[in-house]
Amino acid sequence: MTQYPLTLKFAMFTAAPKVTVTDAAGKELFTAAKSLLSQKEEFTFTAEGKTIYQVISQESRISEIPSNWDVLNGAGEHLATISDDFTGLDLAAEVGVTNGMAGMAINTLKNFAVGGQSLKVFGVKSVTGQFLGQISPDKASVSLQQLPLGELTAKIPLAYRLITPRYDIRWGNKMVMSMQKQRTLVADKYVLEAKHKLSAADESALLPSIVLAVFYERQQLKQLYS
Repeated sequence: MTQYPLTLKFAMFTAAPKVTVTDAAGKELFTAAKSLLSQKEEFTFTAEGKTIYQVISQESRISEIPSNWDVLNGAGEHLATISDDFTGLDLAAEVGVTNGMAGMAINTLKNFAVGGQSLKVFGVKSVTGQFLGQISPDKASVSLQQLPLGELTAKIPLAYRLITPRYDIRWGNKMVMSMQKQRTLVADKYVLEAKHKLSAADESALLPSIVLAVFYERQQLKQLYS
């Protein structure tokens, strides 16, 4: 049984992006590394020298921007599919506007005023296409990210490390986990908290999906704020 919270810590000096995941007791559960030589976006998860998961894009990264990935176990069996989508903050709902056109207008004005950017949401589906879960930015932390900080942070080395978004992770109709980026000046670190217990099968589909999301979210922060 996995002991939460988990810590996801990125290595600083590696040719390829690599993250180490440890449990609440500090025990290493697995490492995940991105392949630089594969024709597709490919991430390999290893524990005690054995491959336990792979996440491989359906698209070639040479000709397309990957947006769909297959999650496989160590035996190559398909566990889930991850897809990304772009979304904006639903500010209209927060100010009590329910009319669709009015809500769209408010969000358009808000995005124009603060230089709002679309943000990725990662959806997880079963091998048959059934919706399983979602990894999405928390609204409060996203509001800070939406501010036009690019010019300010670009003048401060490694300032993107000070941006600490939180992510809500849903499985079915429940928020089962939350993930918070930590404020560090050395290595990027995220803490994953469990709010509900998952079965081993569900956890096997979800954990690799979360790690994939972290790889891309980390890169997006660098691009936005450095």
